[in-house]
Amino acid sequence: MPEQNKANPTKFITVFCGASPGRDPEYVEMAKELGREMLKRNYGLVYGGGSYGLMGAIAQTIHEGGGKVIGVIPAALKKIERPEIGETNNDLIYGEERVVPDMHTRKAMMNKLCDAFITLPGGYGTMEELLEITTWSQLSIHTKPVMLFNMKGYFEHLLKFIEHSIEEKFVVEWSDGVIVAGSTAVEVLDKLEVYQPPKSRFALQWNDVDTPSKENFV
Repeated sequence: MPEQNKANPTKFITVFCGASPGRDPEYVEMAKELGREMLKRNYGLVYGGGSYGLMGAIAQTIHEGGGKVIGVIPAALKKIERPEIGETNNDLIYGEERVVPDMHTRKAMMNKLCDAFITLPGGYGTMEELLEITTWSQLSIHTKPVMLFNMKGYFEHLLKFIEHSIEEKFVVEWSDGVIVAGSTAVEVLDKLEVYQPPKSRFALQWNDVDTPSKENFV
């Protein structure tokens, strides 16, 4: 089998995850394992640009393995999440950095650069990113895979909350298929490669102001 050209990834995957390592060191190890598995498949990484926690772990793993990494970070967060310490050149450790003016621009760029999304454990920011790109899929803004790396059962309560929201008729039943979860790096990437967005998504035309209304929206 010919050697893969990691300078030209076959896919770019945006990974949303925490700037914290979490309580259990296994979270960091599992983030690194995802990075190694992405390298095997010649997938590039788009991420939030930080050098700490799960963000730093997966970025450093892929960059050191010769893979392509693009970190997108707002200027206001740079001093907190990707500081230049001493003579350290973060680009040589964590890959390319793109500084943007705000959080909205960050998410828009991360969406534009990638072919799929994977969410790892994180805090409020990570949850907001996951739910926004899930909403974008529901509204036909994109058709990309929305994957959840359910490390150590971290997202079990979130998945149950989504089930509860469907039962209570606040989330449409077919939306349950937007997010696909896996408990290992291999499972997540295998499912990503065969992902199909739900067929019943709202067929909105975002460049067409005359999009017809749809009854029973929820």
